[in-house]
Amino acid sequence: MADNNSPQVVFAITHTTPGGLREIWQDVAHGLSERGFATGLLGLYPQAAGEAAEAQRDGWRFIATSPLRNAAAGLTLLAATIGWLRRHRPQVVITAMPLANVLFPLAATLAGVRTKVVLSHHTPSFTYQGALNQIDRWTGCLPCVAAIVSVSDAVGASFESWPKAYRTKQRTIHNALPEGVERMVDAIAAGPARNSATQGLIVAVGRLSRQKNHPQLIRAMALLPKARLEIIGAGEDEAELRALIGELKLADRVSLLGQMPREAALRRAARADVFAQVSLFEGHSLALIEAARLGLPLVVSQVPVQIEGVTGEDGQLCGLTVPLDDPQALADALGSLLGDPATHRLWAGRSARLGMMRGSKALIDRYVTLLGEHAITPHEASTAQAFREVAKA
Repeated sequence: MADNNSPQVVFAITHTTPGGLREIWQDVAHGLSERGFATGLLGLYPQAAGEAAEAQRDGWRFIATSPLRNAAAGLTLLAATIGWLRRHRPQVVITAMPLANVLFPLAATLAGVRTKVVLSHHTPSFTYQGALNQIDRWTGCLPCVAAIVSVSDAVGASFESWPKAYRTKQRTIHNALPEGVERMVDAIAAGPARNSATQGLIVAVGRLSRQKNHPQLIRAMALLPKARLEIIGAGEDEAELRALIGELKLADRVSLLGQMPREAALRRAARADVFAQVSLFEGHSLALIEAARLGLPLVVSQVPVQIEGVTGEDGQLCGLTVPLDDPQALADALGSLLGDPATHRLWAGRSARLGMMRGSKALIDRYVTLLGEHAITPHEASTAQAFREVAKA
């Protein structure tokens, strides 16, 4: 039997390093609790020193106190997860990140509980570690797995070679900004509408890593002598990117601004004329949704997930797309937005409409529908409130 403080719906991830996924789960959990579900937030372990205390203030709890170091630690974590499920017996655990996605179906099966598991994928299958991918092909087919959510159709399509029993459980629920971030973005965007590019400023937001394909953007800047570029983010490719900026003699027009707090980054991005994101792959980028909600014209890479990311629910393309490895095409797209007020107004308007389509309420609605399909309905409001008070304690 579950203990008296057991959550009904648990959102679980491998670790709670601050980022978009953690914020999404917090927002969905809060939205469901407001609709009468008793919800909980669970990490397998904290990834870094100080992470546990910081995450616990947001309501997260942990099964283990530190990351896995070896195979024996993995077995210990599995046993601890089985024990947690037997004590709490939630109706459903909604997971994200590869290790959580494979661990919970296995633990629920071995625990002999009736807990359903909903897996979620936030990046394409080829971005996952090979061993976990192979295990997921099997654990995702276990009877306790009720559904498998992808944050975009393109992410879902990356699993097309997986077993039929896996694929029949798939569905798409697009990402959305957390409600608090929506309010922050809307407040920042509330100023007078801009009728044209005023300063030739392009902004990109994202980790300085191979995935984000910043070299193509920097090379395009060499073909736009009157434009400036600001890249917000930090990462392992910083030295390489600085070297490229120096090689192309762009230090006076291309700036790496480093990591910034969320609000500061949004305010900085809002000053720009155009948002560019020419990533090699994404899941469903929150930075792209933020830029759309700010009303910045969008230029993205011509890969399926990015094309989907700038396509509205009505099928209208709301951003310009450019091929990978083609700095000239990228420069031409950026130049058209910076140089022609009518073109800028057109794509700024489409971008703003796209941003409003990716709302937090719609995301919560889709999870309520998913839970209802598996006979998981809200507890009485008093029960949900009681759990929220326990989570705050």
